[in-house]
Amino acid sequence: MGINEYILFGVFTVLLIVTVLLPSSRKRLLAKPMTDWILDSSSLFVQGTLIPWVQTAVLYITYLKLMPLYKGQLEVPFWLAFALNFVAVDYLYYWNHRLFHRSPFWPLHMIHHTMTDMDVLGTSRNTLWTSFFIVYVWINSLMLFLLADPAPYLLSITLTASLDMWRHSKLYNQRPGSLHRVLSMVLITPLHHAVHHSDSESAGNYGANLNLWDRLHGTYRAANETPIKLGVPTNLSLVRKLVWPF
Repeated sequence: MGINEYILFGVFTVLLIVTVLLPSSRKRLLAKPMTDWILDSSSLFVQGTLIPWVQTAVLYITYLKLMPLYKGQLEVPFWLAFALNFVAVDYLYYWNHRLFHRSPFWPLHMIHHTMTDMDVLGTSRNTLWTSFFIVYVWINSLMLFLLADPAPYLLSITLTASLDMWRHSKLYNQRPGSLHRVLSMVLITPLHHAVHHSDSESAGNYGANLNLWDRLHGTYRAANETPIKLGVPTNLSLVRKLVWPF
């Protein structure tokens, strides 16, 4: 396990500990239905880890066979390689995410919005097919193939994944303070993302890392207080949630 994997595991562990230590969060976690426990646990391993990694590896090998001369030919400064993922791919994901909230793609994303109480365990809650439609999985494999030094790009991937877990953590329940006000000037915070999960029709706050894209395109929704209600109702069984909409 490399340094990036250790960072991700460390961030996940810390956020899980915070969830357990906060009395209100621990109470809601213990009240979580067994079907949600199974769905979130399997999603973390399959949709959040296994499928993206396997998909990236398969694409990387495909690029290696189809265009071996291009491997490692893209030489860029550290900051640019980092920004290619943290900024450029983030902007593409903004549109990708907006598309998920429109027909006919909503069924692929709807399961993620069945969370009625966000926590780090539900970060990757999705159907088995969703990752195949997420733009960064496809682009990341190509960039890792092309870059002469993929380390800064990998670091950005790690930071983005860490922020994703943070956005879905119990920290959204905390009263907005000065730290939130500072971070919310640039980042999509847990409270921003809780607002996103409170309304699937006009969700807003589609960005992953930066809220700049939402501000530019009129989809930014201020996060001044914790939403009263999260999630969309569904009567789908556990199996149907995993394979929906097929």
